[in-house]
Amino acid sequence: MKDIIKSHCNSCKQETNHAVLFKKGVSNNENGFHEEYHMVECLGCELISFTISESFSDDPEGTYWRNFPDPLFWNVYDFLKEDAFDSLPVMISDLYEEVSNAFKTDSAVLAGIGLRTLIEAVCLQQKIEGKNLKEKIKNLHSQGLISKAELPILDKLRLIGNVSAHQIKSISLDKLQYALSIINHVLQSIYHLPQIDKKMKI
Repeated sequence: MKDIIKSHCNSCKQETNHAVLFKKGVSNNENGFHEEYHMVECLGCELISFTISESFSDDPEGTYWRNFPDPLFWNVYDFLKEDAFDSLPVMISDLYEEVSNAFKTDSAVLAGIGLRTLIEAVCLQQKIEGKNLKEKIKNLHSQGLISKAELPILDKLRLIGNVSAHQIKSISLDKLQYALSIINHVLQSIYHLPQIDKKMKI
């Protein structure tokens, strides 16, 4: 029979019973410190996540728990690599960092709004004209800054941002991660690849 522990579930948004699927303990006998790693499954929604418990033999308060919000905490989201991030204009990089923080804190509504705002910021920085974002995205394509395949996907990001902002409704972070990948590709195409091209000129 699996051990059962209480842990916060980021899907259920509350503390629930979790079955321990795997655990590994590490102790330091010199200071009485014990750390135990758990791979756990919520008995409500079946979300797999990871927790760490820490305790000291002389601590009367007992055990302290740390819960990681995403089951794949060791590779949560595919953010831009440092060299690509450094190629962004300051306005874009500052906003990208805020969007990254929204993902890291499971703030799905803010992440959705942030992704849409990133598109707006790119259009502003590139001086793309249009009466609304839908038209500006079309003009990004007409000016060769995004591909024909990226055009409908960016328009979906616009709609995702609208839902997040106007209906205060979150899109699942799994789906938003796909959106993040597209944004990453667009940012690299517009800002990072031209810099690489300059460095490779003979």
